Amino acid sequence: MTRTQGEFERRLERLRQIVERLEQADLPLEEGVALYKEGLQLAQACRQELDRARHEITMYQDGVLMEFEPREGGDGSVGD
Repeated sequence: MTRTQGEFERRLERLRQIVERLEQADLPLEEGVALYKEGLQLAQACRQELDRARHEITMYQDGVLMEFEPREGGDGSVGD
């Protein structure tokens, strides 16, 4: 695992923890706001890393390196 992958996984795990805490009914307002802000920053960092990874993926087709274009559905999910 590269350093970048480790950072991505760490951020994603922290984001999961934040979501779990935000879903709890006993969360004080101040803590909820702070967690929400942290979650937004983590989500943005994860999205940027995913965007970078998408641009780095290439395929060799007909002797030419071409950027990989995943087939996506209307909801952003990868299709079959």
